[in-house]
Amino acid sequence: MYTILPAGGRIKAASVGLNNLRVDGSDLDEKITKLRREPPAELRTAFFPRTGKDLAQAIRGIGFFRPMLKTDQGMGGNFLPFTINTSLTRTDLSVRSIGHEEGCAIPEAWHPEACGYAPAMQKALYSLDLREAYAILEKLGGREADKGRLPFFLIRPALPEHPMIFGMDVLHRVQTEVNIVLNRCIEHAHELERRATGKVRDVNMIYVQPDVFILTDGTVMVEKINCPDVGFFLGGIDAPDSRVFSQLQPIVNSMLGTVVAKILATIGQEITIVTRDEVLCQTQDILEIREIAELEKALRAENARVRVISVSDVDSIPSGTRLLLLNIDYRSASTKTLIQRHAAEEITCYPNPFYQMACLHATGLKESEMGQDHKHRQRFLEWARSEPSSAAGKSDVLRQIDRALKASGIENDIVHSVLNVEMVPILRSSMHAWHQLAARVQRPENRDGAIRFRDVPARPDNLLLTSSTGPRLHAFRFMCVS
Repeated sequence: MYTILPAGGRIKAASVGLNNLRVDGSDLDEKITKLRREPPAELRTAFFPRTGKDLAQAIRGIGFFRPMLKTDQGMGGNFLPFTINTSLTRTDLSVRSIGHEEGCAIPEAWHPEACGYAPAMQKALYSLDLREAYAILEKLGGREADKGRLPFFLIRPALPEHPMIFGMDVLHRVQTEVNIVLNRCIEHAHELERRATGKVRDVNMIYVQPDVFILTDGTVMVEKINCPDVGFFLGGIDAPDSRVFSQLQPIVNSMLGTVVAKILATIGQEITIVTRDEVLCQTQDILEIREIAELEKALRAENARVRVISVSDVDSIPSGTRLLLLNIDYRSASTKTLIQRHAAEEITCYPNPFYQMACLHATGLKESEMGQDHKHRQRFLEWARSEPSSAAGKSDVLRQIDRALKASGIENDIVHSVLNVEMVPILRSSMHAWHQLAARVQRPENRDGAIRFRDVPARPDNLLLTSSTGPRLHAFRFMCVS
């Protein structure tokens, strides 16, 4: 039985409400085309600092749907705090409106001048003065990288008009649903490890962060399991003027204290943290860098001896070392030695690498898989990429797609399609959305993998958060410990 920490957590919310995808008797794709050509202010803000041709390119394809159908953090999405009251037996699940929004700029570690410009950047971004913020970004320039191209990582903290507080009724439901998914992860991890090594070992889970849909009717469904992902970095941001961080940081620091105690009780005082090569060698992913800094600081405060290594350096550590794995990319060749030494029982990993792999594709949502050998896959993709010349032809194609989805149990308007290396958010009644899926499936890194359709239960009429642009798709990130 795994336990949800009662401190609270954060709400990951899409940056633009669903009103932009509502149509009354007209063609949805016509509205989408108009929005792409003439993006309103809220869309331009969500894609900041992209402007002009960069903005047009970003919203031409899959990018158009991300600010409405995906709960990314950064300028493309908000995050808000929520708390848990263990004395509360019944939760108020009435709709809250986002009442306050601010910007926050985190200097990237690679840029030598970013810290010097941080006060000016933060002043501009706090009030969402994007013109001044853009001028600073233009002055500093960027770099070529997978992550951290700009000198700052930009986020948009927010607050609801009335606090989001969950009682024990919701907490019990969340814990039940999370445990169901985690137990499936354990079974899947055992299967993966048995297939790869012929043995099964303990999953060694210390903490994970589930993202959960909680709806106005009390429905609780686990969207995904983050094992471990980041969150502690928020406790180390210096934002004395922020209304959001003054509420969020006590939650984060409470969770960090509990997790650190669990790490020390499980691993001991000698802690080796393992991260991706690009985090240490190329200073990519400032959130992971800040996450490591917060973990190190908290562990050292408890007299732990901590070192941080990249995954490709695992071959040089002594046998018997215990490793705390952060966000490892198992598609990378650099993880080969980690798996080999784990299989040979020369090292002990927390979590077990195969458990971390199992968590990558775990969900509590209804899911339908269309593998390479699926008898209708080719026909489905032909429908998805087709461009009917008439309204009747388009309606027929969408009807065929809809029928196929319903036959596999996918009922809702919002569908998340999970490919090998990415997730494609889809509005099932938009031909433009299906065109983007068909294009993404053809990418070399996705072509040979399965297509997993996930039924997102959230609708405009059952979401707990709304805003000036309508109901916001959102998920609640909890902290779960062993």
